[in-house]
Amino acid sequence: MTTIRIAITDDHPTIVFAAAELQRCLAQATGQPVDVLNRDAISRATPALWLGLAQHAPGLALPPAAANADARFDDAISIATEAANGLICGNNPRSVLIAVYRYLHVLGCRWVRPGADGEYIPAIDLAQAAVQVIETPSYRHRGICIEGAVSYEHVRDLIDWMPKVGLNAYFVQFREGFTFFDRWYSHMGHPTDQKRGFSVEQARALVRQVAAEAKKRDLIYHAVGHGWTCEPFGIAGLGWEYPPERVPAEAVQYLALVQGKRELWGGIPLNTSLCYSNPAVRRIMTDAVVEYAQQHPEVDLLHFWLADGSNNQCECDIAPLRAHPTSTS
Repeated sequence: MTTIRIAITDDHPTIVFAAAELQRCLAQATGQPVDVLNRDAISRATPALWLGLAQHAPGLALPPAAANADARFDDAISIATEAANGLICGNNPRSVLIAVYRYLHVLGCRWVRPGADGEYIPAIDLAQAAVQVIETPSYRHRGICIEGAVSYEHVRDLIDWMPKVGLNAYFVQFREGFTFFDRWYSHMGHPTDQKRGFSVEQARALVRQVAAEAKKRDLIYHAVGHGWTCEPFGIAGLGWEYPPERVPAEAVQYLALVQGKRELWGGIPLNTSLCYSNPAVRRIMTDAVVEYAQQHPEVDLLHFWLADGSNNQCECDIAPLRAHPTSTS
């Protein structure tokens, strides 16, 4: 039985993972043995599916738009194969993985939903297959944000599914995504089986695993968003459905003055604006953002959001801005 060869031109972990996925799917689809080889273990003259970055594939054309693209955020793929020979490339490791799934899609594979039961791998006669694809996505940002009530397995399977359908980014809201996991693990809203005891540290541990799954696929990892208006001031911003937080006495001065009062808006920290005319507020918030970024190098795009809600902006008196004096001479 003929062995299908996959040759890796780069040793980036995502490209190694892409090769393993191509090996898994082709072995199932063809019934043939599939070997993965390093570029040093095979001659370029040997028939193989060469997998890697486009710049390491001489003569392979990428879409014209890729020439001026930012390879960290912009994806481009190029596939030129006949039978079990040819090139499957991208302009970054994530695009190489997307290119593998695009190649398999042309061969008839489908991923209709997250999870193993959403995968369809047909029988394929690779000797009769020729694939030519050169393309870039219509949109730079093709991501999904954590929402609702989720388990770790839900998020893991979703992240695994995303590059299979050409998506490239995942976003975990808040510092630890606590409320979304807590809703699931505490059975929030269940009429007879509500539980308590899911902790912030448990959520943080799950988020670390989520980030690792995203990085395994070189997805663009987004983080935080809400929380900068409360967490740096000692007020937990875990979600909208929790008992009101006690505002530390020293933090009251930083809250927005609304209808003559500085207090939590409706008792919810995430809906509470701050007194942004106060330079101390701006300094505390920006220092917190910088500290978080330094502590979390895995984050590619760090979101800075203000409070939810409406009619909750600070109403305190602000000295009018004075224009710089100009010469009249």
